[in-house]
Amino acid sequence: MGKVKRTINRRTMFAEIHQDTRENGKPHVFSLKYCKVDATVGEKDQVCKSVRNAPGAAKFRQNVNLNHILLLQNLENNTVFELHIDLLLEYNGMRINHQY
Repeated sequence: MGKVKRTINRRTMFAEIHQDTRENGKPHVFSLKYCKVDATVGEKDQVCKSVRNAPGAAKFRQNVNLNHILLLQNLENNTVFELHIDLLLEYNGMRINHQY
């Protein structure tokens, strides 16, 4: 039998992601697994919420709430990218429950 993954609900995941910084002022870094548009699975191991393309919390929340898009920064190559929230599969190794 395979190992059972822990789950996290979508609301809890966003509460964690909205915490921009951790102790010592370091950014909140996390990993994501997601489904790409072509139905393949992608993974990003070192990402944080993008502060470069989302000045202020209001703009970030607007993208999340209206467009269901998450603006992120890949810390491995310092690029900014977007992910559609409904296509997220895992957050920090935990399966995401999209049902509230």
